[in-house]
Amino acid sequence: MATTSWSPQLLVFQLGFSSFNLVVVLGQREVPSAHASLSNVTDQLALLSFKSLVTKDPYKVLSNWNSNITFCDWNGVSCSRGSQR
Repeated sequence: MATTSWSPQLLVFQLGFSSFNLVVVLGQREVPSAHASLSNVTDQLALLSFKSLVTKDPYKVLSNWNSNITFCDWNGVSCSRGSQR
């Protein structure tokens, strides 16, 4: 009867790969509304960070870029109706 020997490196690789797949699969099961809300916050913060780097805005394109209104209504920003991103 033939026996199969497993190298420690192969076992470590298989364990790591299985763990990675588990994280990916479970990560896709998050609550969509919470994810969209968090994404919107990070999108707005990223856009405001970009605005802070702009040194000249002679046409005042970024004049309405502030946290008082939703970033989907800012000049030059388009969001899809479904995801508001």
